Amino acid sequence: MDRIIEKIKEKYELRSLPNSLIKSVLTEYLLKNRIKDFNSEKEMKIIIKDVRAKLRRYTGQYASKSNIKAREKLIKNHQISKLLEQHTSTRERIEDYPLIKKVIEDISPKSILDLGCGLNPLAISSQKSYYYAYDINNNDLEIVKEYFRINKIEGETHHEDIRVVSSFPNTDLCLIFKVLDILGDNKTKITKDLLTKIKSRFLIISFATNTLSGRPMNNPYRNWFERILNSLNYNYEIRRTKQEIFYLINKQSV
Repeated sequence: MDRIIEKIKEKYELRSLPNSLIKSVLTEYLLKNRIKDFNSEKEMKIIIKDVRAKLRRYTGQYASKSNIKAREKLIKNHQISKLLEQHTSTRERIEDYPLIKKVIEDISPKSILDLGCGLNPLAISSQKSYYYAYDINNNDLEIVKEYFRINKIEGETHHEDIRVVSSFPNTDLCLIFKVLDILGDNKTKITKDLLTKIKSRFLIISFATNTLSGRPMNNPYRNWFERILNSLNYNYEIRRTKQEIFYLINKQSV
């Protein structure tokens, strides 16, 4: 298993993924295809190719468009706006960050948990809140860590697959931006399990309103997700922007 994981990570864009995520996707693939042994070189190549394709669902959709050295230069020169433009999600969200920050300020959290954070902490974090940043892309986390250091922001980074984390820090607010749709084939169960593990009173969870090709979705509201919220008896309201739909969740009544 370790050997094939190392082979999978020979692709540059997959090197920063945690082994736990690769092992999980690989195991799921082997079970689904009823593969117990993969001794032949030909079979190994097929498995590696297929698993890499599955892993790109987690990295390709919202990946940074420049290498880490270029981004390190931007952060050292305090060119944060240009840095945010290097990451697909943050670039699409630049116009919406003032609204997001206003919602966060109204909550006044002393601590924030950001799952699948990408480069969001560069636009959202402040010295007012302790920031827990989780992501599968260690390159992004290195940038976040450097940003925290330069701006004297208290926080920590976690290179983790959030699907398999057993517990999360107890915080006032949890952010999950455009992550739940790419959790895999069993996303409904994974999402419900994830929400029950999160101890935050407030959550802000977003989904894309456009397809990957850029076309507006006919129905951007996630009925499957709303059913989960209703089953957990979580109060929520919805706000829309051009690129995203946000679920603002208050678990106070639970």
